[in-house]
Amino acid sequence: MFDLTIGSSVEPGGRVRYELGRTNWEDRRIPDIRNPSATVQIPESRMVDVVILGDGYETAAQFESQLTGWLSGFAKLAVYDTFAGAFRIRALYEPSDAPASTARTSFYRCRIDDEDDDQISFDDSWWTADDTDGQVFRDRLFVAVDSFAGVNLQRYPADLDLGDDNTAIDNDTLSNVYRNLVVCMFVRTASDSNVSGMARPVPRPDPDDHRRVRVAFGAHRIHEFSHAFALLSDEYIDKNRTQASTRVDHPSTSVLTLSNLCHTTTDGDIPWAHLGPWGRIRRQASGTDPDPLVGWLWVGGHGRYGNVWHSEYRCLMNGSHDNFRFTQVQEDDPTANADGTYTEETGAGLRDGDRFCMWCQEIVTIRILEKTDQLHEPGDPSDLGDAAIEWWQRWEQGLRNEYWKLFDVPSQIADVEAMYAAMSPGARGEPLWQSDLYGVYDEAPDKPTNPVADIGDDELFALLL
Repeated sequence: MFDLTIGSSVEPGGRVRYELGRTNWEDRRIPDIRNPSATVQIPESRMVDVVILGDGYETAAQFESQLTGWLSGFAKLAVYDTFAGAFRIRALYEPSDAPASTARTSFYRCRIDDEDDDQISFDDSWWTADDTDGQVFRDRLFVAVDSFAGVNLQRYPADLDLGDDNTAIDNDTLSNVYRNLVVCMFVRTASDSNVSGMARPVPRPDPDDHRRVRVAFGAHRIHEFSHAFALLSDEYIDKNRTQASTRVDHPSTSVLTLSNLCHTTTDGDIPWAHLGPWGRIRRQASGTDPDPLVGWLWVGGHGRYGNVWHSEYRCLMNGSHDNFRFTQVQEDDPTANADGTYTEETGAGLRDGDRFCMWCQEIVTIRILEKTDQLHEPGDPSDLGDAAIEWWQRWEQGLRNEYWKLFDVPSQIADVEAMYAAMSPGARGEPLWQSDLYGVYDEAPDKPTNPVADIGDDELFALLL
């Protein structure tokens, strides 16, 4: 049973310190990925520290209501619930004299969007700026982080070599970033108890100290946390459905470079192909049955429309913005206005608040195991980048089988396929399987035109007689 208890202690100056769900993590036990029926105790030095702060909260009660929602949202995600023993979650309330705003008079001086009081500002890289407000923001953030006893400050190497090829995760993403530390910054304005947010790496205030921490700002609590912790990308479309992605897939797959998006349609290069209908569980429609939908190529990702795909129709990492609901023919989509036009930011809401798509769930699992050193074995390369490639091969060659047992992935796939089969999102009630928002893979040159059925060894032997 997940512990939703939040303990608190009052400190001088009106500060309040909290421990969230302490019994979940005090024994530091997580499933043993090599034997899912057992658990292992991870060293304290491999715990993942989650530090939650709040800007613009004038009373502790305002902040505590956000903590309650965050912990509840965290517990709803199966992967975080399963590995709760790896996450030491603590929080600190600092009273603000004023809500966060464009004037930047709140305690941490987070900047609010000039035109939208319900949105953190994305402009001018204010979180790294050298002006007075930027310096105060970083000073106070790291004073708060460093005030927690035993906070885990191990980091990815400064010389980590992941390449720099316009990929989702590259050297700049992880170099000098704290490996087992994530900060969540709730941000309250006069009109919103926790504004729409983002995730960004924030450097320490000393310009000679290049260490950085990934910070999840604002609301959509576990969505932003999963950006910061698991390096997951947004799966929605933005920018008025016109901007194609210029990113490319990483040339060398490792547990550090995995992305929930891809930029190719070729079978053999789709990272979630094992989840698709041509994957480990072969499935196809017959007669009037709905087509299977998990693991195909669904349009859109990181706010772009073209040249980018994700693995399912819905996910915690999706959203609304400029999403199509059923068809890429704009005037025929249910998101269109009565006259057939489309208004920006009125797209379909495709976020599931309590579930990841199957591929995101697998990535988050791998990130947890990587950070807690559960993928390591004697003889692995000393260079982290090289070791991460070895770990990915180990995952594909055996550990994924254990992951499937731990989460009963076949049952999960069946449940999700049933969920999608029941959806009728078209303007005239058309079922989801008739949507043009997804496509199948382009077959690799060496792949048979018609994939063989997934049959057992005894059946295969009989066929060969």
